[in-house]
Amino acid sequence: MKTVHFATGRHTGRWNMAFDRLLMELVRENRWDFVLRTYGWDPPCVSIGKLQNIRREVDSERLLADGYGVVRRPTGGRAVWHETELTYSIVAASGHPAVSGSISEALKKTAAPMVKAMNSLGIEVSVSPTEKHRAGGPRTASNPCFTSHGKWEVGTPDGRKLVGSAQARSRGVFLEHGSILFENDQLKILDYLPEETPSGLKELLRHHLTEGIACVHEFNPDLEIHDMENALHESFSEIAGSDLEYLPVEQLEGERLKELEYECGNDI
Repeated sequence: MKTVHFATGRHTGRWNMAFDRLLMELVRENRWDFVLRTYGWDPPCVSIGKLQNIRREVDSERLLADGYGVVRRPTGGRAVWHETELTYSIVAASGHPAVSGSISEALKKTAAPMVKAMNSLGIEVSVSPTEKHRAGGPRTASNPCFTSHGKWEVGTPDGRKLVGSAQARSRGVFLEHGSILFENDQLKILDYLPEETPSGLKELLRHHLTEGIACVHEFNPDLEIHDMENALHESFSEIAGSDLEYLPVEQLEGERLKELEYECGNDI
């Protein structure tokens, strides 16, 4: 099997989403069967789900004016603040045994190596097959991702959310995005909700984003990003069917990536 791992470091939101879209194209062309990518964001950025109306979720003009980014993901889900975290993406042929089946089955399959990686680093986590919405339902406006648990999302035994994830399928290709929080920066998104957001809702969200979130550094303040990357590399190699080959980011830099980055900049 052709299985690879890109560790691409920190980039803008537009570059990050363009890179994942490029990976989807290349998997569709059968260049690889399974790709794990790990990365960060510079500057910090809000990503919104592919079906969201950005004007109902955040004030993008204020975000950009303050030096932050905003971008639309090709995956579903809700708004996420990306800063002190390790983000991962999984891109694979939709029939690959590591991601095949229904949405729920695929979520369960990709959660298993995440749990194994966390446990290997001394972090006790749990998953659940049910959804849990702390503040409104999945289509409620101005309701960030980390106020709820999706099916099979990774959290702590006391019910707090540690990893936020979302999936998409497009023309035979599977994509999953996930945010592994090292610190809880999610409260920052409240400063950029639309002006018409009721103050009562903001306070409710503040409570859930404070009490309902766990982060890696709670369990081990000395853990670094590369520790998590290495643990994910090992655990995802097992479900990918062979050891993931590290490839340099320069291999994919070129005109197509620039074109996709431009498209991502216009898709907000």
